[in-house]
Amino acid sequence: MDNVRDCMEDLVNAIRASDEYQNFKEAEERVADVPGLVERIREYCWKNYELQTSDVEDLYERMEAFEDEYREFRKNPVVAEYLESELRICRMIQEINARITNVVELMI
Repeated sequence: MDNVRDCMEDLVNAIRASDEYQNFKEAEERVADVPGLVERIREYCWKNYELQTSDVEDLYERMEAFEDEYREFRKNPVVAEYLESELRICRMIQEINARITNVVELMI
């Protein structure tokens, strides 16, 4: 188990040193410099999550309304950069998770 913990620590350090993570942290700092923007992004992300996990009949219409509501917000370069860099980090973590899950072959 100690070897696994050591490797996990190496992986965490590699993620933190990656260009993707560094870009994310820089984007996060730029967001924090704009009053109220952190809260607006959290609201946007939460509503997006709710839509993606909802099981409603009018999902298409709700997604269109959501996109209309936040279209101008997403045009803000600080917001766009943050969301893009966050997405890159999420995809990296998903890829790592998928790789581990495929190798371990748990019956889940």
